[in-house]
Amino acid sequence: MSGILRSNRGFTLVEMIIVMLIFVIVIGITGDAFNRIVSKALSLTKTAESNISGIVGLELMRVDLEATGYGLPWSFSQTIAYDEAADAPGIALNDDGRTYASDATQDNVPRPIMSTNNVVSADQAVVFNSSDVLAVRGQSVATNAASKRWTYIESAVLPNVNPAPVRYTWSGDNLVAADRVILINPIANLKPANQLVVNSSTGSWTAPFNNYTTIGKPPVYNDAEKKSDAYIIYGVNGVTDLRMPFNRADFYVRRPASSEQGWVRLPQRCNTSTGVLFKGIVGHTSGVYDELPLLECVLDMQVVYELRTAGTTMQTDSNDISTLTPKEVREQVKAVKVYILTHDGGRDNNYTYPNATIGVGPGDGITSGTGRTYDFAANGVADWQNYRWRVYQIVARPRNLTGSISQ
Repeated sequence: MSGILRSNRGFTLVEMIIVMLIFVIVIGITGDAFNRIVSKALSLTKTAESNISGIVGLELMRVDLEATGYGLPWSFSQTIAYDEAADAPGIALNDDGRTYASDATQDNVPRPIMSTNNVVSADQAVVFNSSDVLAVRGQSVATNAASKRWTYIESAVLPNVNPAPVRYTWSGDNLVAADRVILINPIANLKPANQLVVNSSTGSWTAPFNNYTTIGKPPVYNDAEKKSDAYIIYGVNGVTDLRMPFNRADFYVRRPASSEQGWVRLPQRCNTSTGVLFKGIVGHTSGVYDELPLLECVLDMQVVYELRTAGTTMQTDSNDISTLTPKEVREQVKAVKVYILTHDGGRDNNYTYPNATIGVGPGDGITSGTGRTYDFAANGVADWQNYRWRVYQIVARPRNLTGSISQ
């Protein structure tokens, strides 16, 4: 009987305190683990979001790089005047009025691609200091519908009545009457020339599509000559008169000012030292950029060119092709490599980035020779240890350059 009484005594106060202490310890451990799981899940979610936005924005950039030189004049049938960018940081990359001591035939001719290596800038709202600025020229790098349209005309042959060039149109995506166009003569003196057609009397080199013959048209031949020429008509812009005989897009990194529109501001998840990679389309009215943000949380961009000298098989990397003429750029540039330093997700206090530097360009990931070895502390990057830094690489092979073709 006494044994039964002893078994019904219950728990002592000391026993209850010990059990409660065990519960508190278990709950504390579980809660900390739960917080870590939630934090990790949020970090992975932000990382996935930034990866998706990076893929979309950088794919747009890659498409433009591959279209470098599309519909671009290689020479002019006579000297013309035109204007390019009136906005920083692209002014330094303008080709209107540029001359070349080594080849006067390339004076004023637009280079298909060019960059400023490690630009000097005191204003982060314009462009990041020591980053690169890249200019790409080609009809399709704009966003207007006309820039994606083209057709061609061929010589008429006598003895046709009222001979006139034949205008070709497609079943869709045809040029419309108001589209501003240029004419390109692809062959001159039996060589590939992509020569801009200029009216010898008026000096005009552009017109609305419905009035393109005011620029020029292929010659008329006698049937016995067995000849026929063709001009290509490229759409450049819609209803806006042309500032230059091509479209141009510049790529650069800058930090939007707080006074700018909300849709281009730096997101809160970004490191405070980063900015936004922009595509700035040079406007034909005033030369000012029409900006499109491509990627957020960007710290640096570096451009490297894969070059091959004409007549050789040796390929080299270079971060500066500013001394090349337009013809040399077309012949020697085999690939364009763009390296963009950014971070995945946002700040993570439970993460420590392992290296004090990162290679933005070809290298071992920590350093880069041709590009830039970026030192976080030396550049004053705040809390850089708590971000997952990475470098996106774009390798594009332009489809509209000449390669090893001699001119």
